[in-house]
Amino acid sequence: MVEMKTLNILITGASGFIGKAMVETCSRIGNVFALDSILDPNSDKEIGLIKADITDKKILTDFFKYQKINVVVHCAGIAHQRVGKVDAKQYRQINCRATENLAEIACKANPDVHFIFLSSISVYGEKNGKGLVSEKESCHPTSDYAASKLAAEIGLKKQFEEGQLKRLDILRLAPVYDFDNSFNLDKRVLAPFKVAYIRFGSGAQKMSALSRQNLARFVLYRINQKMDLPSGFNGLYNICDEKPYTFNEIIHIFNTSVFKPSRPVLGFPLGIIKAFVRLAAFLYQSKEDWIYSCYDKLAQDLIFNNEQMLKTGYKPAQTLQSIFLNKESKS
Repeated sequence: MVEMKTLNILITGASGFIGKAMVETCSRIGNVFALDSILDPNSDKEIGLIKADITDKKILTDFFKYQKINVVVHCAGIAHQRVGKVDAKQYRQINCRATENLAEIACKANPDVHFIFLSSISVYGEKNGKGLVSEKESCHPTSDYAASKLAAEIGLKKQFEEGQLKRLDILRLAPVYDFDNSFNLDKRVLAPFKVAYIRFGSGAQKMSALSRQNLARFVLYRINQKMDLPSGFNGLYNICDEKPYTFNEIIHIFNTSVFKPSRPVLGFPLGIIKAFVRLAAFLYQSKEDWIYSCYDKLAQDLIFNNEQMLKTGYKPAQTLQSIFLNKESKS
């Protein structure tokens, strides 16, 4: 077991929405090194700051040569962008190849390094709208972003199977939110220009979501848990809050939250949206799968089975209600 005082943790993408929470949480149990191409000058002075691009193999190699890293929490990457803003080659270069290179460098420097990769539930695609989607389901990504995340998973699993990586966790994250960043939920329930909330169809559609606090605490839990496990152990987990939420619940919580402005609620028939989707798919046939996936996210349940996560012994403490309806959440 690695002693707490010698536990060195590298967080990539440390200045990002998720990375900041990882830095704050992981600094409770070890020495944290925060790597990003843009660093926060107000960062805790106790944290080691590394300004570097995740694709810079020389800087990464030199860093691992002089710092024995026990855990890598890999948050860096290109997030899901608007269609056309980032091409498939860029996604694959940053989200896949850079991830594989980082893992290779890390395990060469320390064969027992614990590598935690933050993937996405988008790797499944949106075809599994009936019932819970478990880690055993086949993956059918409908976007370049999702395809790049799946490719990274495959590359990391190969390194594990070949004995290079000995401690690997792949976390497929549901849409992540917090009181100060609810974009992943807003786009399901907000009208253009945020003038109103929209109830698509009945609003009873359910979706899995993930509190940023729950994610950070699960990573912390896994790091502590893995220290007592032998090498040659890996995990693949859907990570989300304990229960899914209906669109109606999301709208109600947002409308009563101290962190969100109150807005009117407008109903919108799904039939009209489907007509527009069919027209768009006809006009842009090369993006047909992605266009229909956007409709699926609004029209059907997207619930992910978190049983494997719960079997580790971890139970998410936070919910939409506790984050958005608790005035103390911000503190």
